[in-house]
Amino acid sequence: MAVAMAVATAHLRFSLFPSKISHYPKNTRRLPFLKISPIILSLPRTICVSSSSTSIKAEPDLAEAESDNSPNNQTRWKPITKRKVAMRVGYVGTNYRGLQIQRDSASTITIEDELENAILKAGGMLESNYGNLHKVGWRRSSRTDKGVHSLATVITMKMEIPDGAWEEDPDGIALADVINGHLPYNIRIFSILPVNKRFDARNECISRKYVYLLPAEVIGIGNASSPEAIQSHVKEFRDTLQLFEGRHPFHNYTIRAQYRKHSPKSLIKTSRPNSLVEKGSSLKSKDVQIKGGNDASKRILYKLEKRKLNLNSTSEDEEDLVVSTDDIECGSNTSDALSVLTCSRAKWLHEPDETDRITSAHFRKIMSCTCGELETISNAQYIEISIHGESFMFHQIRKMVGTAVAVKHALLPKDIIKISLSRYSRIVLPLAPCEVLVLSSNEFSPSNTSALNLELSRFTRSTGVQRRVNDFYSNVLLPEVAKFLDPSKPVWRVWLDYLDQCSIPDVEMNELRRAWTQWQENSNSRQQKTSY
Repeated sequence: MAVAMAVATAHLRFSLFPSKISHYPKNTRRLPFLKISPIILSLPRTICVSSSSTSIKAEPDLAEAESDNSPNNQTRWKPITKRKVAMRVGYVGTNYRGLQIQRDSASTITIEDELENAILKAGGMLESNYGNLHKVGWRRSSRTDKGVHSLATVITMKMEIPDGAWEEDPDGIALADVINGHLPYNIRIFSILPVNKRFDARNECISRKYVYLLPAEVIGIGNASSPEAIQSHVKEFRDTLQLFEGRHPFHNYTIRAQYRKHSPKSLIKTSRPNSLVEKGSSLKSKDVQIKGGNDASKRILYKLEKRKLNLNSTSEDEEDLVVSTDDIECGSNTSDALSVLTCSRAKWLHEPDETDRITSAHFRKIMSCTCGELETISNAQYIEISIHGESFMFHQIRKMVGTAVAVKHALLPKDIIKISLSRYSRIVLPLAPCEVLVLSSNEFSPSNTSALNLELSRFTRSTGVQRRVNDFYSNVLLPEVAKFLDPSKPVWRVWLDYLDQCSIPDVEMNELRRAWTQWQENSNSRQQKTSY
């Protein structure tokens, strides 16, 4: 009993990256962030699902699953009871518009769209609950943006399950494989486990860790760089990244309005007489007049080029130009043939603005933000950026990376990071590509020990579950990420061209720096008076 209580009060620390693997597909190798005790595998591996070898009984009029990679799998269990479960899920986000389901867009496919359909087909959800995940208590440990990958997402729900689901399968692998039979190859449920009714995947997830794989050439490291030059580049970049550590308002690294409970509707003028467009609405390029045409054109041409290349856009929306007055201030100029949006890139709020308030919801704590040494995979050199924080806002990590790269290129001054983390600054910062960002781990610590279900530890301690993560990572996720580690690929070539246009005009930067310095002095003065 004493041992059980000790385990129950400890953190559930998920290090969800796969173990070392002895064999890999041709032309690939293990990424260096896979640092767990070895598990020897023979790859490629096919996981077979057969209802006859487990306690899960297939309905007699439906066929058994032959493989969890089979697109025509019709295996379905017979629901007996409802139980709250936790699913550990991995996916390649390249072809999806993020994790979270979007009911308002019939043409948008997300990871949760696929999961909901597969769970229904497998018998894990009643038809009366389909289309409303709230009815089944659906909760996720974290959300990922469009194009972002994961090995560590934990989703909880009240699932319709067969009788004795875990009696002969304590790791919940057979249960997961029935659902996997209805999923595409790039989404996998590794395990399904029963959890306490009070367990909340989101509220009890106290930290998340992401890795971002950046081609080395992006920060100035070439094939001919000397060891001394490489070390200098890595150290300089690491020092810049570490400026993000601590608890700060990251309002400049997201769409601020999304984190206000009651934000007044902001309006901007368009080229049409007496026309107003609400913040967050979509505008076609012909509707908007511009200021600073050359700079703006680069950013919009970046969108158009990405669309032409059929790649995932790293901008707000690749179909229309999404207008957010949190991030832009539109002007008017028709000096460019392409009508596009541009903005004042930086300003300081000398007076409070009730329409643009920064609240506690914009603050985030970053425990660690750093990068490793130079690594190589398939002849491509890259740097692994590791960011560990309590939670992250929409686009936050990608804007952190984009800003750090812009500082390394001297397109932005190094003090822009400290200034941007002040609640009175308003700065437009560059957004890095999404194709190489991976959610690698979660850490859980329940607020009430009675909510902790010790079965959850099987997600990381079971060799069977870890073997499945290894298999998915080496055969599916790794080859996809490796595609984007060549700096000559369009995603990087086009983005670096766009990045060159992200500098802040000297007039704006000097005014911003003066205001920030004055604010710092006033703040220090107030603190000294308080201490007396």
